Amino acid sequence: MKEIPDKLYRNLVNLAEARLPPDEHAQVMAQVHADPSVAKQLTYLEELIGLMRYDEDEGENAPAHVVNRAKRLLRPIADPQAPSLLRRVMAMLSFDSAQAPLMMGVRSGYLATRQMLFNAEERDLDLRISAAGTLWAVSGQVLGVRAGGHVELQDGSRAVQADLNDLSEFALPPVPPGNYTLTLRQNDVEIMVTDLDVGPSSET
Repeated sequence: MKEIPDKLYRNLVNLAEARLPPDEHAQVMAQVHADPSVAKQLTYLEELIGLMRYDEDEGENAPAHVVNRAKRLLRPIADPQAPSLLRRVMAMLSFDSAQAPLMMGVRSGYLATRQMLFNAEERDLDLRISAAGTLWAVSGQVLGVRAGGHVELQDGSRAVQADLNDLSEFALPPVPPGNYTLTLRQNDVEIMVTDLDVGPSSET
């Protein structure tokens, strides 16, 4: 396979992971359509990412050597001439309906829909966790900054992702209960919500 320049390779990785900004998407797609070797590389990356995201509940896990190779290939390539502009911000919890006093007549226990509000500099994150059968659906909206973006929810064995819509809303595929990390990426900012309990805790 033809060797791809580092900058183009990084763009292809971002394209395959749906993280490429709209203004760069058309430029990269033009290169993909113009060069069969670039198109082949994009297809290869998409297949690798698909293997890495393959849900173990849906079938057999990808072989360990395939996953390890995919991780190596998808590791960001550092450009020594380009300083990192990505800022990482830890979101701070300001409200949690699971910790609020129960309304009169409401029994104790895990609410069917849990609302959480987080602050992250000029942004507020309105997060909802709702029961979806035996799984739990995480959705929300980014307030304060109107921009495109990408959300990822992951634990040690799985990761689900979604893009923000025009109203900065998102809805992630349902996941089993557990402790997760939610990452929101917008422009040059990466906002993280760590130790996010999805679903009932072991104490309920």
